[in-house]
Amino acid sequence: MKLLFTDLDGTLLTDDKQILDVDMKAIEEMLARGHKLVLCTGRPLTSAKQLAQKYGFDKPGFFLVSFNGGLIYDYATEQSILTRYIPVESVKFIMDAAHKAGMHAHTYSGDLVVSEYETEQLKTYCRLMKMDYVVVKDIRDYYGDFINVVVKPPIKVNIISPFNHDSLLDFRAEMRKTTAGKLFDVFSKPEMLEFSHMQSNKGDAVRFMADFYKVPLSDTIAVGDEENDCPMIEAAGVGIAMANASDVAKSVADYVTKADNNHGGIAEIIQKFVI
Repeated sequence: MKLLFTDLDGTLLTDDKQILDVDMKAIEEMLARGHKLVLCTGRPLTSAKQLAQKYGFDKPGFFLVSFNGGLIYDYATEQSILTRYIPVESVKFIMDAAHKAGMHAHTYSGDLVVSEYETEQLKTYCRLMKMDYVVVKDIRDYYGDFINVVVKPPIKVNIISPFNHDSLLDFRAEMRKTTAGKLFDVFSKPEMLEFSHMQSNKGDAVRFMADFYKVPLSDTIAVGDEENDCPMIEAAGVGIAMANASDVAKSVADYVTKADNNHGGIAEIIQKFVI
């Protein structure tokens, strides 16, 4: 049995957020032969579950790696089998710095996006993720009452810049003076920087799921297109970057697909490395 870990946006999904028929047919053949598919995304769990339901991946035997590895969801039990939270004070520190720099910041609680400011970036993000949001005065108060089991500690914080990519590079450098060795930071898109638990990355998710399935890492394949995919591309037995991937993703890959996410890149991978 082989495990195929695939990113969603820019990888399994086309630019218009669909899975091509040619890719679905390859996935179905792969599953019929006893191999496993693991969706591995930076998206929050709610958004990932919506996509899984659309394509029939919402059943026992399937797992969702969401929040870049911060939460792994098992459809057999309909529960998380791994969740890595970060301190609310750390989130508050990063959010305050982002707001001061003129950038948007948000975190999550269950099915909600949580922010201290209602920005255009917040509205756009929630529309794309098909999620609702709540604006609070101070997230420390919002997360403070853990008697309310619905409000759980945050898993990650997202920073979205209305400026150019360099502004986020500068912001990350400044944050690392405090967060280095305490939080993991990564770009999921050039305009989006994410901070999470030190072990919340897709590479740790690959190792966790390989151990869960008792499959050697040599029988794992991982594919992605952005910086947040690099840890799993490096961790897997075969690490793959899409033809449309960023230069940083391609630089750590064992193989770069000939087809991009709009032209059957996933089917190419399945035929070449899984089947």
